[in-house]
Amino acid sequence: MAETNEMERLAYEYQLLQAQAQLLAQNLELLTLGRNEFQAVKETLEELKKVEEEKPEILVPVGAGSFLKAHIDDKENAIVSVGAGYAIEKNLDDAVRYLEERIKEYDDAIAKTQEALRKLEGQLGELAKKAQEIQQRQAMGFSVKR
Repeated sequence: MAETNEMERLAYEYQLLQAQAQLLAQNLELLTLGRNEFQAVKETLEELKKVEEEKPEILVPVGAGSFLKAHIDDKENAIVSVGAGYAIEKNLDDAVRYLEERIKEYDDAIAKTQEALRKLEGQLGELAKKAQEIQQRQAMGFSVKR
């Protein structure tokens, strides 16, 4: 009877840890998407610095896979989001440095999330091992009672 209660407790604990792991995996995916977006913007600005044309032509996405042709009037500055709905103008070098800092913050958050996920997976493995041991003991108990 005690082993049955122990199995129920392990199953409950396992479900809780699985839910936590799923949330961490979703968070990791969102962090990775955010990081990749910052990386793409950084690379775009770095490439813009290399353009020699005074007013280069670009394609501006307007949605549904559609674009408008436009010209960049000021290729020395960019307006970058600083969060909470605010954006500021920075020269390209400062904008790239700012984006690199944000990318590093994302990398740190991703590393912490991956570590937490690894720990949870280890805990899940331990719980599964304990449950298997209890099942083996129960199976051996049933075979002896014949």
